[in-house]
Amino acid sequence: MPSPYLEVFRSRHLAVILALGFSSGLPLALTGGTLQAWMTVEGLDLSTIGIFTLVGLPYTWKFLWAPAMDRFVPLFLGRRRGWLLVTQVALVAGIAAMALVSPR
Repeated sequence: MPSPYLEVFRSRHLAVILALGFSSGLPLALTGGTLQAWMTVEGLDLSTIGIFTLVGLPYTWKFLWAPAMDRFVPLFLGRRRGWLLVTQVALVAGIAAMALVSPR
């Protein structure tokens, strides 16, 4: 008989939360580590690489822009699903743009 604690890992809801958590952390990992390593390989100077650490500021200043997401509702799918779709599409576009351009 399986432990009731292990039953939680069979939950569909946990899989969805895991996928959303991964997708929300992916942009920070890409801009934090991968982009800096890529720029180092391309030979950019340290001051330019240091400026790109400012990409993480939106995560730091979330308390400033989060109320706007609470106040305004996208015209489709409601507040939560609408913002999820808008941000996921923006992240996909941003990550694709990063893949298509050289850091120089």
